[in-house]
Amino acid sequence: MLIGLCSLKSSPGVTTTTLALAGCWPAHLATPTVIELDARGGDVAWRYGMAADPGLRSLAAASRLDPHPYALAGHARPVGGSAVPTVTAPAEREPARQAVAALMPLLKVLRDEPDAVLLDLGEVDPRDSGTLELLSSLEALLVVARAVPEQAARVAAAASDLRLANRHARALFIGDLRAGDAEQLTGLPVAGVLPLINPNASLFARLAGRGSRKAFGETAVRLAEKLSALTSSSEGESVTTAALEGLEAVR
Repeated sequence: MLIGLCSLKSSPGVTTTTLALAGCWPAHLATPTVIELDARGGDVAWRYGMAADPGLRSLAAASRLDPHPYALAGHARPVGGSAVPTVTAPAEREPARQAVAALMPLLKVLRDEPDAVLLDLGEVDPRDSGTLELLSSLEALLVVARAVPEQAARVAAAASDLRLANRHARALFIGDLRAGDAEQLTGLPVAGVLPLINPNASLFARLAGRGSRKAFGETAVRLAEKLSALTSSSEGESVTTAALEGLEAVR
């Protein structure tokens, strides 16, 4: 099962949010593998001081002839305090673009697997034909945006294209905003609102922002529980739809 997180133009936070949700996955389920599927290049390996490979490029090469789910384990590395298994993308745009394109056959296989895989898609254009095909194949799509007027307006402008790309598209805002207000502003259902935190903040800033960090964690746990319900669906489309309708206004 594929769940995608993306952003629109100039809206950071997708990678941090994807890793946080994977790390908050219910303990009775397998931690989802995160694939940094950003054709513009990734930053997880650089951020955590990792070598370029294994990662997206090696996974694409290994699965070229045999796109099988077992290939993921050999190319994912633990990331962060929750040791989230992550397939990291090359930092350079062209190698990342080539690896993303080569990985499409494997993604088609992973789509039908019961375990969740979270795709960090980075910035997307829902009108692009290649992107449209990928977005339409996802079980759920979360559009990450900061809770500021210009980014809410950007989500609103793209709302119809996002709904056409994936009928289960939801907005996920980061910052100080009421979920009900966000939905009115964007015309897109809102999966939740996460408090804004700075993962690179100094020790004193982290101590001062303990309340926000706690709220972020609690909200991420609730949202991860909602998303994980998709993987436990065993009765077809009706159950999946009911689970997706549960992705409302988590805060």
